[in-house]
Amino acid sequence: MRARWQRLTVAVVVAFVIAGLLVVGHQSSLARRSADFTINYSAALLIREGHPDAIYQRDQLGPLMLRLSDRAIDPRLPFDAPLALALPWVPLTFLPLELAFHVWQILTLCLLLLALMLLARWLPLGRRSLPLAIAALLAFPATWALISEGQSSGLLLLGAVLLIGAWRHDRWWMAAAGGLLLGLKPQYLPAYLILLGAGRHWRTLAAAVLGAVAVGLSPLLAGGLNGLFAMVWSALEAGQGVVRYNDSLIGTVSPLLPGRLPTILGFSLWALALAALAVAAWRRPRAHGIAFAALATAVAILFSPHALPYDTVLLAVPAWLSFVLHRVKAIPTPAPVWMAIALALVIDLGSPFVSLAPVALLAGLIWHGRVYLRRAQDPPTAIAA
Repeated sequence: MRARWQRLTVAVVVAFVIAGLLVVGHQSSLARRSADFTINYSAALLIREGHPDAIYQRDQLGPLMLRLSDRAIDPRLPFDAPLALALPWVPLTFLPLELAFHVWQILTLCLLLLALMLLARWLPLGRRSLPLAIAALLAFPATWALISEGQSSGLLLLGAVLLIGAWRHDRWWMAAAGGLLLGLKPQYLPAYLILLGAGRHWRTLAAAVLGAVAVGLSPLLAGGLNGLFAMVWSALEAGQGVVRYNDSLIGTVSPLLPGRLPTILGFSLWALALAALAVAAWRRPRAHGIAFAALATAVAILFSPHALPYDTVLLAVPAWLSFVLHRVKAIPTPAPVWMAIALALVIDLGSPFVSLAPVALLAGLIWHGRVYLRRAQDPPTAIAA
């Protein structure tokens, strides 16, 4: 029975990999030029040409995006991230837009591979775990979206993994680098900071915060305080516009709510979830470290006030941790849950009325959480986990 289940899992992974190759491989030139990559490329070009203050000004960024994309992109789309996020794109601006897009796709794959290699080093699962994990991540629909849009989520995943390394080994430089990278989209960072606090790694926690603060203040280079306020305004405006298409829990309930209520509820749920994690971090037994890490890193996506499909590659971290728990028999195999989440993401990429992936993730957390707590009554299992 176990062998049959393993063969079925491999078959599903291979099918999803093939589907991903077809999706990315058949992407048209128009789709590439209208992708989010063009926004970051345009902002990076303004920085290289000595106009960092223009990246948050639509009257300057919009016409540039239109020209570079041959009028393929909506010029109203803002650059709504810290200035530091555009810096990795600056060297790519010496290349034509579409060639730069393909180079960034290759670099993104390298970032994903590096993140998994580090997880395999710090939390080993066995000899065959890394090749299987690489195949699974390539099969994950979030990776299709990431490669298709040329987004920055590969940097986020590497940052998240560096913070896991800092949590495991109490290394301040890992935390600083992780905070720097994950701070590019700071809504995912607090759960990882709480995890560092749970390990009582105060110096490491401080380094992660300083790295994130450095990124958060980078818009000061785009016109001082005016640049900082312009970034905040752009981020809030963009978040309000796409809240109902989020792949976090607020994306599931927002179509049912009127007006600005989804935004208010999204931030409220995020704050409550982080507060609950902080209380649990302060009170939890050390024996449950991996389980708490899996919960915190899943909550980082599930309750985020803004989580688009490509950012859900961050689920690679709780997925890896869940298999660590399975290896010590703390939970049954989490493979069915992750396959259900992948299937839900495929549906979500088609823009349904509500987002289904958060529901699958929440159901998986509840199910495995109950099993874990039941099995944790056995002291050897709890200590191993």
